[in-house]
Amino acid sequence: MNRDAAGQFLARLDEALESGTLVRLVLAGPRTAVVARQVQVRPVILKSGPCYSVVRHEPRRDLTQNLPAAEVARLCREELGRDFTSGHLHTPLASYQLECRDTVRSRISKSAGVPAVDSAALQHDRVRPRKVDAGATWLQRLGVTLADGRVAKGMESKFRQIHRFLELLDPLLADAESRFSQEPGRVLVDMGCGKGYLTFAAAEHLRRRADGPWQVRGIEQRPELVSVCRAAALATGMSGLEFIEGSIASAEVRRADVLVALHACDTATDEALARGVQLGAALILVAPCCHQEIRPQLVAPPVLERTWRHGIFRERQAEFVTDALRAELLEWAGYHTQVFEFISPEHTGKNLMISAVRCRDAGDASAAVAARALAHAYGIRRQRLAERLGVDLVGA
Repeated sequence: MNRDAAGQFLARLDEALESGTLVRLVLAGPRTAVVARQVQVRPVILKSGPCYSVVRHEPRRDLTQNLPAAEVARLCREELGRDFTSGHLHTPLASYQLECRDTVRSRISKSAGVPAVDSAALQHDRVRPRKVDAGATWLQRLGVTLADGRVAKGMESKFRQIHRFLELLDPLLADAESRFSQEPGRVLVDMGCGKGYLTFAAAEHLRRRADGPWQVRGIEQRPELVSVCRAAALATGMSGLEFIEGSIASAEVRRADVLVALHACDTATDEALARGVQLGAALILVAPCCHQEIRPQLVAPPVLERTWRHGIFRERQAEFVTDALRAELLEWAGYHTQVFEFISPEHTGKNLMISAVRCRDAGDASAAVAARALAHAYGIRRQRLAERLGVDLVGA
């Protein structure tokens, strides 16, 4: 490495750490797949005083440490050049970029600085704004929180799931807004709502939006859960919220601008997707669970045949193929589809989410071709959503 270029960069880093003007430091361009993809450093203020948050983005997880300035300097000296090929240092006065592609070619460049971070934003221990009020009566009625607003023991993951759902909802609603029904008011239907955690969360959240009024309906076939939800809704006096006993496939639903089905088991997710398409929902949002339908049909492509002696690989292939087929079939039905991680896998293994925003008429030929090709590659002849939409996975 060009020691002059590296020395200049490290000198600028020392100055920024000593003066407290470092806004952000990034080490990127990993030399091997073993090291982290990136290391990000930013200043924070803890109760114990100022230090630096170091986030190491590894392939399967993020590791965070809070380190003093001296440890940040040491880390950068050890890893820059050895593990990472570039460093990016940002201060209010100037920004510096070091590129060290090999042991000979290295260079440093300088550009404009970035705005300093307000001290309030550095408060690492500050209370972060929440999408859901932990003191809400409905959360207490459903056993998620206690009377003092603390999350009940064992319900931490559920509370995070509720919060994450509401974080995702607003931008997705914005994407779908132009496709909402022209009828007065708007309707969200939660298919297979269970105990109604997300149904209540959606009702409370949508009530505060300026684009209302919203009607929220929870559909659940277990009468004992419907009774629990109705009692909680009555106790909280929440308007525009109702719970209906019935199955996803047969419940009487006349309209849905938004259709949600989170963790509906196996083909219940397909029934929910089909109902959403049938009702012309502008936004469909599902988190699939228990992929059982196509697993017995799966035939390993030759290149994968040996690996499937490990049952876990077959199981994961069944999950992948099922949800990939669903995404293509939704594209055929006229929806722009995205598949992404809903919540961290440490909280639930069923963390995939499929969102679909209606954007055109049904009949996308390329999506039908892709669905049939995928089905053919794995020997699949039938799949519930394809049947409900009238798409033949076998024919040309």
